Amino acid sequence: MLVLERTRFPREKVCGDYVEPRGLRILESMDCLERLEAGGPLPISHSATFVEGRCRYSGEIPFYGLGGALPPHGYIIPRDVLDDVMLDAAAQAGATVHEETLVTSVDAGPTGVEVEARRGATTVRYRAKLVAGADGVNSVVGRSNGQTVDDPRYTAVSQRAYGTVDADVGEAAFCFDEDFFPGYGWMFPMAGGRVNLGVGILSETRQRLGVHVPELFAEFVERLRQVHPRCGSLELCSPPIGGIVKTYGGAGPNHFDGGVLVGDAGSFVDPMTGEGITPAMESALLASPVLRAALDAGRFDAGQLSAYETAFRDYFDPAMTFLDLCAATLRNRHLARPWLRALARGCDLAQADPAFARTSGSYFGGLDVQPFGILGQIWVRVVQDLALAWPRLLRGARGGERAAGTTVIDLVEWQTSWVRSLVSDPLWHARWTVDVQRKWARVLSTTGRAAGDPRFAGIVES
Repeated sequence: MLVLERTRFPREKVCGDYVEPRGLRILESMDCLERLEAGGPLPISHSATFVEGRCRYSGEIPFYGLGGALPPHGYIIPRDVLDDVMLDAAAQAGATVHEETLVTSVDAGPTGVEVEARRGATTVRYRAKLVAGADGVNSVVGRSNGQTVDDPRYTAVSQRAYGTVDADVGEAAFCFDEDFFPGYGWMFPMAGGRVNLGVGILSETRQRLGVHVPELFAEFVERLRQVHPRCGSLELCSPPIGGIVKTYGGAGPNHFDGGVLVGDAGSFVDPMTGEGITPAMESALLASPVLRAALDAGRFDAGQLSAYETAFRDYFDPAMTFLDLCAATLRNRHLARPWLRALARGCDLAQADPAFARTSGSYFGGLDVQPFGILGQIWVRVVQDLALAWPRLLRGARGGERAAGTTVIDLVEWQTSWVRSLVSDPLWHARWTVDVQRKWARVLSTTGRAAGDPRFAGIVES
């Protein structure tokens, strides 16, 4: 196997650096985890959720530590460290690595692959039977084979920097605010008082509203200093840099005559969190047996490689189609305020009810996403809240304060926001509504495809 890498490792990569328990399980199977843990990463086992500047949940990550085969924590591992260790593992396993080799074109077909690249001032060509494109969101392999995804509905833009704070506490912070909607800000702690912090927002929203992401990031840093108890002395120790992710909702077949796409190149990114490290490794594990079978059969056409799409759809769809539905629903910026109010209410419930937190909170970074369990639990709470809406309104009117929970005022706000969306841009609103309905149908069509979330059990290599 030949690995072509355009830079020289170690190198920096824009990323939140969060490796969750499923990813740590894979790294352990690759014999990489021990080396990574030698650096003393800070275990992340707690989280805090801030909504409009107020902490609404703080405690253990409710769905960590429930699976015996999974670590009860995640790690923040900078990509210059993580990727260097993984590349070294590939070399030790027998791969030939050519660094500082920039791939410029890929001619893949059913009889083989020809890759053209630049090494310094020299143009070099490689021939192979198959290619696995793991070359990121601007994949040359993907573009060369008609597999490009440029839909702003499935693309998020982010800016990230490293900083320092006063304390080492293994608590990841997530910040939701109307300015970031649909998107969020994060602050992920590392050992030694370092943190990875950044903001991400949907490209569609950025384009429609003219959002300037560097300004958004600067405002987020200042807000963290004001609202987060450990960020009063927050200082940046690296310049903020920007990045792009393309999420699973836009994933295509990811196979073609002569090859496949894995990782960011194939849009293997969580539509809600933007997390892509673990899905990238999982996609590679799913591609491996398909490529081996093609080599054994001596067939390299798209028909032979279509087993890859079957494999990744069976593995990712049960959870990812639901997460894609959630992300599509949140695309409507006019509904930001009622959605954020609902999120705050959900965090309050999660703080008081661990079972609710475990199931309903799993739509955001959960390890075992059960769509109908989540929906069922949420609908029960919604019905309970609506039944008490009028009594809350009356109590609030008598007491002069807004009562906790859903009120008639909240229901009116939903309706008002919906009408505002429809009036401001009827064509976009209609397209968004149809898109959400189509994704609902897709979620329903996945019922019964898997007994649970296959990602929780992981991939058993043959």
